[in-house]
Amino acid sequence: MLSPWHAAIVASLAIVAPFAASAVDAPAGKATAMTLRRGETGRVELQTNASTGYMWKVDAQRGIDVTLAKTVPTRPGMVGAPSVATWRVVGRKRGTYRIVFRYLRPWEGRAVRTLTYLVRIV
Repeated sequence: MLSPWHAAIVASLAIVAPFAASAVDAPAGKATAMTLRRGETGRVELQTNASTGYMWKVDAQRGIDVTLAKTVPTRPGMVGAPSVATWRVVGRKRGTYRIVFRYLRPWEGRAVRTLTYLVRIV
């Protein structure tokens, strides 16, 4: 059963390759793992709500590129409705890399949610 936080901030991982996992299934403080071939593109989708001032800050190690591809509202035209932000993940070098997503208000500096992904590039 999902906690109220998970119901509000749904974090899911879908890889463009035949792989899928969910960050919501990972125990608190544990990393979600994925494997990509070098040059292969994956994606991370996280629910966000900019109207509350919160945003996802992304920290990724060298050797892997993480870029915001798009943000799509879940209920277009409805003020205050959440959106789904999609990040592209591309591995440039073989190895294992960490991506950390922190959900925070920039002026507060403290994350209310942290999600960690370990990406193995083969």
